[in-house]
Amino acid sequence: MSFSKRCKKEVLKKEPINPLAELMCVLDFIGSIRISNSGYKIVFKTYSNTEARYIYNIIKDAYNYSSTFEIKDLNNDDRLFTVIIEESKISEDIMDKSSNFFINNPRDLEDVSFDEIKSFLKTSFVFKGSVNDPQRGYNLEISSNDENSADLLKKSMEIFELNPKVNVKKDSYVVYLKDSDKISDFLAIIEANKSLFELENVRAMRSIRNDINRQTNFDKANIDRTVHASLKQVDAINYLIKQNEFQKLSDDMIEIGNLRLENPYASIEELGEMVKPAMSKSKVNYRLQKFIKMAEDL
Repeated sequence: MSFSKRCKKEVLKKEPINPLAELMCVLDFIGSIRISNSGYKIVFKTYSNTEARYIYNIIKDAYNYSSTFEIKDLNNDDRLFTVIIEESKISEDIMDKSSNFFINNPRDLEDVSFDEIKSFLKTSFVFKGSVNDPQRGYNLEISSNDENSADLLKKSMEIFELNPKVNVKKDSYVVYLKDSDKISDFLAIIEANKSLFELENVRAMRSIRNDINRQTNFDKANIDRTVHASLKQVDAINYLIKQNEFQKLSDDMIEIGNLRLENPYASIEELGEMVKPAMSKSKVNYRLQKFIKMAEDL
């Protein structure tokens, strides 16, 4: 099962943020109205047992009503799950509330409760969205069929400072997040805590690997610089010996020169510790640079 499906399954099995608000949203996404002699019925159809059970439960929580639950086996081994609100009074009440709900009756989101906005984001993600496996990169997106719905979704995310972007495709608008911090915040908003922990664990491991790589690259660069400098010093000393200038130098210069020839890959600090008495890095470096300067002058 993909990370996205696990995340959706997790939030569907949790207690709803706001049962009635979530019901209004699901009605807008996959619900339909059926008219009969006895009045109105609301029908929800899905190929997901988890989604169907979730819809059944939020109806139960919102109205203390047990809806009809049907399962139909299809020819392609799939199953169609149908949840039906048979009670006309409840259906009419839901329809009335839905017409005034903020997703169908545009108004300033500052007048809408956080729980209602969270319910909208949660159900939008479940029925219209997806999220990448964090092992493969960071991307969370929710599709919408029209510009107004995409704009409402974008503004709802902005309430929580998620800074979403919108990409216009052929027949749809995609509201998306690519910043891992913002995706984490979104998962926290819809209460996908287990998925959030999994994402944060991947982020932590990736951060550790990046730190190790940076340190390794830094150490390698230092080693390369040290080796390059020491070889240049060895070449200078050998040139001074060839020109019979090396033996004319002071004893401490000769001692440092011989130590460098014997230990071409030792650090300046290590060379200083080999001298008796020990010599500071700055003094050792001064003498090594002097070899180079003398060779260049010759």
